[in-house]
Amino acid sequence: MTYSFYPEAEIELNVAVDYYEECEVGLGAEFAYEVQKTIQRVLEFPTAW
Repeated sequence: MTYSFYPEAEIELNVAVDYYEECEVGLGAEFAYEVQKTIQRVLEFPTAW
Protein backbone atom coordinates (compact mmCIF):
# COMPACT_ATOMS: atom_id res chain seq x y z
CA MET A 1 0.00 0.00 0.00
CA THR A 2 1.21 3.51 -0.74
CA TYR A 3 0.27 6.93 0.51
CA SER A 4 0.46 10.50 -0.64
CA PHE A 5 -0.17 13.92 0.79
CA TYR A 6 -2.35 16.62 -0.62
CA PRO A 7 0.06 19.35 -1.77
CA GLU A 8 -1.21 21.72 0.93
CA ALA A 9 -0.71 19.08 3.63
CA GLU A 10 2.84 18.42 2.47
CA ILE A 11 3.60 22.13 2.64
CA GLU A 12 2.08 22.29 6.13
CA LEU A 13 4.20 19.34 7.27
CA ASN A 14 7.36 20.94 5.89
CA VAL A 15 6.52 24.23 7.61
CA ALA A 16 6.03 22.37 10.90
CA VAL A 17 9.36 20.54 10.51
CA ASP A 18 11.11 23.86 9.82
CA TYR A 19 9.40 25.48 12.82
CA TYR A 20 10.48 22.72 15.21
CA GLU A 21 14.00 22.80 13.79
CA GLU A 22 14.15 26.54 14.51
CA CYS A 23 13.01 25.89 18.08
CA GLU A 24 15.78 23.37 18.70
CA VAL A 25 18.33 21.79 16.39
CA GLY A 26 17.31 18.22 15.64
CA LEU A 27 13.74 18.64 16.83
CA GLY A 28 12.40 19.06 13.31
CA ALA A 29 14.08 15.85 12.20
CA GLU A 30 12.71 14.05 15.24
CA PHE A 31 9.22 15.31 14.45
CA ALA A 32 9.53 14.19 10.81
CA TYR A 33 10.73 10.77 11.97
CA GLU A 34 7.73 10.36 14.28
CA VAL A 35 5.35 11.37 11.49
CA GLN A 36 6.97 8.79 9.20
CA LYS A 37 6.72 6.08 11.87
CA THR A 38 3.04 6.86 12.34
CA ILE A 39 2.39 6.68 8.61
CA GLN A 40 4.11 3.29 8.50
CA ARG A 41 1.90 2.00 11.35
CA VAL A 42 -1.21 3.14 9.51
CA LEU A 43 -0.01 1.38 6.36
CA GLU A 44 0.73 -1.81 8.31
CA PHE A 45 -2.59 -1.83 10.16
CA PRO A 46 -5.05 0.15 8.02
CA THR A 47 -8.16 -1.26 9.71
CA ALA A 48 -6.95 -0.30 13.19
CA TRP A 49 -7.66 3.37 12.54
